[in-house]
Amino acid sequence: MTDSILIAQNLSKRYGGVQALCNVSFELRRQEIHGLCGENGAGKSTIVKILGGFVKPDAGTITVDGDPLPLGEHVDPNLISIVHQELSIVPHLSVLDNVMLGAPEVRSIYLRNRFRAIVRQHLDGVGLPHIDPMQPASTLSLAERQLVEIARGIARGAKVLLLDEPTATLSDAEISRVFGVLRRLRDSGTSLVIISHRLDEIFALTDRVTVFRSGQHIWTRATQGLTSAELVHAMIGRDLVRGGHVASIPSRLAGSLRVRTRSLAVPDRFTAFDLAFAPGQIVAIAGQLGSGADAFVEALAGLHPACTGHVELDGEPIVLNSIESAHAVGIAYVPEDRAGKGVFLDAPIGVNLTSHILSQISKRGWLSSTVDRSRALSLATEFQIDPARLPHDVSTLSGGNQQKVAIAKAAAMQPRVLLLNEPTRGVDIGARAEIYGRLQNMTQTGMTVIFYSTDLEEIMEVAQRVVTVYRGTVVRLLERGETSSNEILHDILHGSSVPEAA
Repeated sequence: MTDSILIAQNLSKRYGGVQALCNVSFELRRQEIHGLCGENGAGKSTIVKILGGFVKPDAGTITVDGDPLPLGEHVDPNLISIVHQELSIVPHLSVLDNVMLGAPEVRSIYLRNRFRAIVRQHLDGVGLPHIDPMQPASTLSLAERQLVEIARGIARGAKVLLLDEPTATLSDAEISRVFGVLRRLRDSGTSLVIISHRLDEIFALTDRVTVFRSGQHIWTRATQGLTSAELVHAMIGRDLVRGGHVASIPSRLAGSLRVRTRSLAVPDRFTAFDLAFAPGQIVAIAGQLGSGADAFVEALAGLHPACTGHVELDGEPIVLNSIESAHAVGIAYVPEDRAGKGVFLDAPIGVNLTSHILSQISKRGWLSSTVDRSRALSLATEFQIDPARLPHDVSTLSGGNQQKVAIAKAAAMQPRVLLLNEPTRGVDIGARAEIYGRLQNMTQTGMTVIFYSTDLEEIMEVAQRVVTVYRGTVVRLLERGETSSNEILHDILHGSSVPEAA
């Protein structure tokens, strides 16, 4: 018996003028966790879609456990199961139905009670003991939906489990729990492929790593002994230039206040947030799933009309009861779900970029195509989006470039406050650096940036100030230079600002 469970040889795939894969080979060993790394657009998701039978390659062969895999055809989920980056949860079905959706053991007569115990076991395993299997999936948060998606993949008991950015919406505590599940799967005989842009996850979880760049296989190496610098260089073809420390607040803005909240609260989400932020600051709101940290950012965006308390913007009281009310006073928001909420996938990139500023590029109700193109070109250049692709739909872009479009669309409003929910979810390391650089540049004009993130590395790299949140209450307001990721993690896991003595 060969040591390899899956062998893909000489795979090629072209989409129009774009060569997504070029003569790529890939091999997965039995009982290993194999990392697949590369920038957005490197070909990682394409090979996952080919392995799942969703896309037929132009050339190449695949064998699983020694048998040839029919290309471009439905793959037995007991053989290969996939957890996709863009969630496939059906919101109107129950959690149980979503976990069992497509399972071979579900027959024409579907008796839910037969599967309640096994679904309960899988939900508990991925950290969802509080979720009722019979509740509608529409009631779940994005992170909870991600965990249900992982539970579905695990429930298949497939020989090969492919996970495309499975932890992009999860907090560190949830990621640790999922990693434990994945390691147990490996040890019990499953082979796993994980795509992740969080390099710390690659080093913590995988046995080997394969790097793709521009649709080509660069190398496959054992994770042990590999350095972060070597991995990044292979992914982007050069050494990564970091943005350095976040810029200080411009002196002309020092001492002034941009946003002040007094006893701001959202029922059942968070209570009595009394916070104040200055122009030119980048502030991270850090907390676990369900802590209320993300709800605070959403409330400032006008997404929680039932919120109570008071908000002041540049010293003036404001009412935030809708996204329109937030836009009217100069508050822009970039949601965590870019595909579902952040961009118009089936509209051109140029249309997306200017969609928030139609009143600025119109006269007497008529859109000026000249001004529209000029503004779209300026935004594309500013956010390093290929101007030649402006007529193309956003759906043709990689995840990282889609996120840049979402942020550019909000930044086009030239808001006083820019709010972001998971600003680099599913974004590769090169695009992350570009986004961080743009956020820092925007604060130099006085814009205040407030973001929610579950990525501690991101928080430490970007934020000047960090608000830690635990179970709906603020634990501390920290200056980045005076704290550490361990302190932030302690706050959001335990709620106490002072670690207990060992």
